[in-house]
Amino acid sequence: MSESRSDLALAAALRLMDPLVGLLLHEGVSYSRFANALKASFLDAAEKILEAEAARVNDSSLSTLSGVHRKDVRAWRSNGQTGSRSKNLGPVMEVYARWASDPDYCDGPGKPRILDRAGAPVSFEELALSVSKDVHPRTLLQELLRLGVVRQVDSQGKGEKLELCADAFVPKKGSAEMLQLLADNVGDHIATVVNNLQGHEPMLEQAVFADELSAESAEALGALARQIWSNAFREIMREGTKLSRSDQGDPNADQRVRFGMYYYRGRVTKP
Repeated sequence: MSESRSDLALAAALRLMDPLVGLLLHEGVSYSRFANALKASFLDAAEKILEAEAARVNDSSLSTLSGVHRKDVRAWRSNGQTGSRSKNLGPVMEVYARWASDPDYCDGPGKPRILDRAGAPVSFEELALSVSKDVHPRTLLQELLRLGVVRQVDSQGKGEKLELCADAFVPKKGSAEMLQLLADNVGDHIATVVNNLQGHEPMLEQAVFADELSAESAEALGALARQIWSNAFREIMREGTKLSRSDQGDPNADQRVRFGMYYYRGRVTKP
């Protein structure tokens, strides 16, 4: 008997869950706690599907589509249908991205400059204010220092100097921020795949695979991947910054974009 589309979708989802279940158990999240929390995700998705189909949205329709008990549906709706709020890393990541890619803040070869904290024509304060007028530069700097992606360097009596000290935005001291990046990056990656599976306008989602490699060969490909990402990151950020500035104030500028790349290395799984 051939598998149905729902069977195939479930099998694919379970494979995606394997590493996530490992993460949940490592962080002390049990099956019952996760299953209970997952009800809200099913109800939120069911509501979006019903609204997209211009169908009636009530306790009965949500329960029927999602399979969640009506008692839980009522509780979810009465609580305002709010999920957990994630931390907004937007301004912090944009300061990092601008510093790492904008020619104004990089030298000729494209390496991020060491910046004066304030006062100089090209300073951290100027950079922070170009990203956000709502968050004080001091607040952004404190967060970047806490995460370990910016450090203070010896100023030799010439005022405070700051250096970007990461090749990619990978917080060293912020587990909450790393989990947020997991949710944002992997969430949008999965959304891209779902978009393509549902027959909407195709979005870029490609990967290459190689096996039967020695450890040295795998590491060589990893180094190549990091170099390709470094070049792609700078090019995308330069163009993204330029377009964002030109679109500023446009009432139709309601789109967001995420462009990413990953490299994974592990042992071949034997059948």
